[in-house]
Amino acid sequence: MTRRFLFWLKLLVAVALLGLIVVTIRPRPIWDALLVAKYDLVLFAALLMPLNIFIQERKWAYLVKLSHPNATLGETWGSLLGGYTFGIVTPGRIGEYGRSLLIRNAEPLRLIGLTVIDKFYNLGLTTAVGLPALCTLPWALNFATGYVLYALLGLLVVINGFLLYLALDPRPVRSLIYAAQIMLPKGQRVAQLMGGLDRFGKPQARRTLLFTLAHYSVFLVQYFLLINALGKLDFLSSIRGASAILFTKSAIPIAIGDLGLDQLVSVKFFGQFGITSEAAFNASILLFAINVVTPALVGLFFVGRLPLGDMKRPES
Repeated sequence: MTRRFLFWLKLLVAVALLGLIVVTIRPRPIWDALLVAKYDLVLFAALLMPLNIFIQERKWAYLVKLSHPNATLGETWGSLLGGYTFGIVTPGRIGEYGRSLLIRNAEPLRLIGLTVIDKFYNLGLTTAVGLPALCTLPWALNFATGYVLYALLGLLVVINGFLLYLALDPRPVRSLIYAAQIMLPKGQRVAQLMGGLDRFGKPQARRTLLFTLAHYSVFLVQYFLLINALGKLDFLSSIRGASAILFTKSAIPIAIGDLGLDQLVSVKFFGQFGITSEAAFNASILLFAINVVTPALVGLFFVGRLPLGDMKRPES
């Protein structure tokens, strides 16, 4: 299948999912729920977006400068926001790996490797928090009882312990990759891709984890504010629902920009806590507009201005 076909397929999935939700809920209740929203909470959630982006930029700049110390502030900002622009039209936002095109005089493969590190910490934390949250949603607790529940909790402890170990000590992963590059046909490409790991030790791992925790926490607070702008839910239940949603859409990247899937699981999961379908749908759409669409629109400015033709290309 060609990339163009896959793009249109993912877009069709996103539109179909959104259409299914809108038909199920009906447009009028969705609009009515927006009209009675608490706009002060919506505004507060929107005002947290610059903090969210700032934390991500500081994390990305920190990673980039491990390999490219001469990268400027404008380049790290431009590559991050340009990555949003690339990512909004791809499933699972894999287009964010296009950040590598937006930093001058850099090796694209090495920057892609740094993006992999960035994404690993995001996905690792999403799994470590989101998987337990998913397993403790009311419907899951009704299904898993007794020994099944204890076995599940034990498995979650093992998974989270393993993820934490990898997040705090990158040496095993680095050793595995270096061993693989010897056996793989294009080992030099692998070496370039993972070149950013050369200076990524325990201190860098801890700092990257702290950046990731800060970014994730802001996201959870935003979801809590938006859910309570449209309904009423306590903070702990909001965290459980939002964490489960983030994990599910990361695990099943079947739609462009996660649009449609995000709203579907939001309706299903927050419905477990008594939130109406209209409130859950609107909260998800508003969060998408605040945290994804707005940075992607700003990123268009950087994508248009940076001289892509002058970038270094990977060696054959």
